[in-house]
Amino acid sequence: MKIILLEKIEKLGQLGDIVNVKTGYARNFLLPAEKALRATDENLKYFESKAVEIRKKNDKDMANASKLSEGIDEKTFIVIRQAGENGQLFGSVTTRDIANILSENGLASITRNQVSLIEPIKSLGIINVRIDLHPEVSVIIKLNIARTSEEAELQEKGLLDSVLVEVSEEESVVDVFEEGTDVNIEKEADQVLASENKSEEILDEKKEEEIVKTEEK
Repeated sequence: MKIILLEKIEKLGQLGDIVNVKTGYARNFLLPAEKALRATDENLKYFESKAVEIRKKNDKDMANASKLSEGIDEKTFIVIRQAGENGQLFGSVTTRDIANILSENGLASITRNQVSLIEPIKSLGIINVRIDLHPEVSVIIKLNIARTSEEAELQEKGLLDSVLVEVSEEESVVDVFEEGTDVNIEKEADQVLASENKSEEILDEKKEEEIVKTEEK
């Protein structure tokens, strides 16, 4: 289907471009979202008559988006979620959740459709998420997903609890191994000493027997 773009569409074209797209893509997304018009003679004439107005509106929206981006680009938002010991969330963080988090932080104008997320987030950590404030203005925000605010602070500093736990466990294993080694060495020493003592006892007994026999003679 041939359409007229009413805004920039990534990997498709700029505002005012006439492009060919799959019918399903146009009918299910571009046309209902008012991002494009069918490239009919009537719509072509309409766009030509409204082109200046459409471009002015786009420039104004882009300027507002750029201003908003200055306050949130690279900003970190803490998200508290329950998770297992392996860091997997009991559930997930979706585009709707992210939009709600932004709304709670005074950014109610950003909708879930502006959150670029390939799939829901399912693990703890600091995740970069792209927010499309305008077809030509995007920012990256950081989601610090943790079980507690204390854990979030550690993650922000690069001190992940999971890493600390792993290091602690490794040290414990080393300690146990070294302790076990010392115990084995001590056991072996005790066995050698016991063996030597046993030998000395046998020698002493033989000497006593020889002395007794000599006295009897």
